[in-house]
Amino acid sequence: MADDAGGEVPGNTSVFPPPPAVYAQYTEENVLWLRVLEDELRRTGQRDAYAAMPPDERRALQTQLLTDAAARAPGDGALPAPPDADLHELMPPRVAWIEEDGGFQLFGQRWPIPETTPRLDELGIPRLFPEEPFDRAAALQTLLHTLLLTYMQLTSDLLRPIQPYTPVGPPRGAAAANDGGAGEGGAGAGGAGADGADGAPEAPTTRIQDHLRHLETAVINFQYLVNQLRPVQASASLEQLLAQQVARRERQTRLLRAKSAAIREEIARLSL
Repeated sequence: MADDAGGEVPGNTSVFPPPPAVYAQYTEENVLWLRVLEDELRRTGQRDAYAAMPPDERRALQTQLLTDAAARAPGDGALPAPPDADLHELMPPRVAWIEEDGGFQLFGQRWPIPETTPRLDELGIPRLFPEEPFDRAAALQTLLHTLLLTYMQLTSDLLRPIQPYTPVGPPRGAAAANDGGAGEGGAGAGGAGADGADGAPEAPTTRIQDHLRHLETAVINFQYLVNQLRPVQASASLEQLLAQQVARRERQTRLLRAKSAAIREEIARLSL
């Protein structure tokens, strides 16, 4: 049995990055002091100057404002001392500044405002469908056929018999440069050209690598078109949901009317 006292502390096994350390400062007391600080900055008109100050000066001004606010607080009870944390880090970001900058950073990734979807040419990915306008359903069908055909070709290449190994030598230009530097005069240059021509062939791009790249490109194009159809899918799902609600209410109305008619008939029969 492992010793809990002397054992190692298990590391973070989460796939998500840990939250910033500033989140530990979001206590109930610090949030209340932050409200007091914002009121004092608004009252004294130092909000912009406070945000532009260096950390040490900002901390000193924060302590001064909170101490003055605590001294003016009504009641005989003693208020707790102002916190040592930099409350400026707890303030929400300026939305106007973010919109003016055109985006914001989150976990090392920039998110533009308004949010836009990058095109395939911006990502450096070949496009396998025509220009607008085009039938997306037909393009998706074509891409699906491309995926299946490429997958079958890749499977066929993987099941082929083992090919003889082709040694890979240095590039042709490298051999020519080495021989040219070692030789003297025109003879050395001539020998370099001959050796470069007789050098080992460069490594060719295999068919499997070509199929893998083409398969990856087709998958990205397929996903890109599917993502463009998400709003249409959401609209169709909403229409289907509304149609189901209308059909359910109509069915309930018919049942209610049939039950009402049966009750009326029963009352009429009893009254006779």
